[in-house]
Amino acid sequence: MIVPRPAVRLFWGFFALYALTASGNAFRVPDEFEVYFQAEHLADAGDISVPQTLAIQEQGAPIFFGEFGRDGRPYAPYGPGAAFLILPFHLAGRLVAAAAGIPRAPLPGGIAWEFVVGGITSLAMAFAAALAVAGFCRAALALGAAPPDAVRLSIVLGACTILWPYGKTLYCEAWLAAAFAWTAALLIERRRIAVAALLIALAIVVKPTAIVVAPAFAVAVLCEPDLERRRRWRTIALVVVAIGAAGLVHVGWNLYRFGRLLDFGYNLAGMIPYPPARPFVLEQAPRGLFVQLLTPGKSIFVWAPAALLSVVALRSCWRLRRGLAVGVAFAIATALVFYAALFLPEGGYAHGPRHLVPLVPLLLLPLAVPGIGVARRAVSACAIAGFAIAALAVTVSFFEDQSPVQIGGRAVSPYYERIEPGPGEANLRYRIDYVPFKFALTSGHWLADTRAAGNGPDLFALHLVQARRTLPGGDSIPAWLPWAVTLPWLMVLFTAAFSLRRSLALSAQLP
Repeated sequence: MIVPRPAVRLFWGFFALYALTASGNAFRVPDEFEVYFQAEHLADAGDISVPQTLAIQEQGAPIFFGEFGRDGRPYAPYGPGAAFLILPFHLAGRLVAAAAGIPRAPLPGGIAWEFVVGGITSLAMAFAAALAVAGFCRAALALGAAPPDAVRLSIVLGACTILWPYGKTLYCEAWLAAAFAWTAALLIERRRIAVAALLIALAIVVKPTAIVVAPAFAVAVLCEPDLERRRRWRTIALVVVAIGAAGLVHVGWNLYRFGRLLDFGYNLAGMIPYPPARPFVLEQAPRGLFVQLLTPGKSIFVWAPAALLSVVALRSCWRLRRGLAVGVAFAIATALVFYAALFLPEGGYAHGPRHLVPLVPLLLLPLAVPGIGVARRAVSACAIAGFAIAALAVTVSFFEDQSPVQIGGRAVSPYYERIEPGPGEANLRYRIDYVPFKFALTSGHWLADTRAAGNGPDLFALHLVQARRTLPGGDSIPAWLPWAVTLPWLMVLFTAAFSLRRSLALSAQLP
């Protein structure tokens, strides 16, 4: 009897869940809309500059965030990988717009077409986050977890951590989480090592700071006690080569655009009046660590409560799976210290500790080791708490909860506080006492103008209804489209859930 693989069912179930609850609003912050514009211009002109940002004015100025290259083109400060990964979804969005009869017009007039195509494009992250869940399940099974336990932990990852909110936006962290989860699975299985190395390189090409976490895989292999020597050093060599090759891609990309090796295009002066002289200041790491670990708005343990159980279990994991324990500990340490010392350690406008999202699948892996000794009741309690936070984040847009609003004639932000900057310091920083969702839900800002596209509950179908009423050319969006982005995913979700339950029942019958 052939039992259907639970990872496949989990992928389709979570792809449907993330697509069903997707924001569809790719036009909030540069980290979303400039990546979208990269893919759009790649399809239109074959390069990933972002001239569209110069055509859209906000308060009389272009919304461009980045630098002009040697060729005079505007470039976003992001790696080239994300644009290529989301391109298939962008092309699918164009097909949907064509089928719906939505005309394309130059910006800023053609915003209705952009809104629909951008919403379909953002489903790339739903796909990536679902891949992360499937990869985690594969890794858990490779560690020896029974299929029901692997599935339960995968559901905790997919529905009860910060991965869910990042499966509904156009931030690229979901791709990194998927790459790391599948790399871990392949390395634990000790097969397709070249593919694992390629995934590490891909993660770095998507986001250069992934290079901080990547060495953890080599360290894990180095510390695996029962690995044959030749295989060990071959794996480490492939990982190191992948890291180096991906780093060279970024260096070459920087040289091509700006003629400077380490110029990634970040124009911090375009974000705040007093940018820091250095984006990385080790002296600020203690405060950054406090933000990432202990604040209500950014603690990894608030946004992924099961990670706390995993950290506690690392000692037992050391005894049972030494390589995994060392690799996870190394990844945690390097990522925490690096991002704690980075300007905006919280990750800017975003739900939870954005920089740490790719680590979450790795953080939960020790819980999948048989004999780890973590009570199922404790995992369930963490799952309930994590689901509550994730479900709120899925409903409330981070931008509505964090962006400044006009009160008494001046902009007030619940998220950032202005400070008197010292020499070379920024004039704002994350507000330690920020509590997620409090501002949006108590101030009425969340529901202040739900008719405007992008406001209110953060769901693509709702935003399409709003877009039809309020955007220029919005009446070209057919009334059936909000249903078309909802009902098929509901069917896929229920089908995947039923199939997963049946496959687990069949596996339980096997001797």
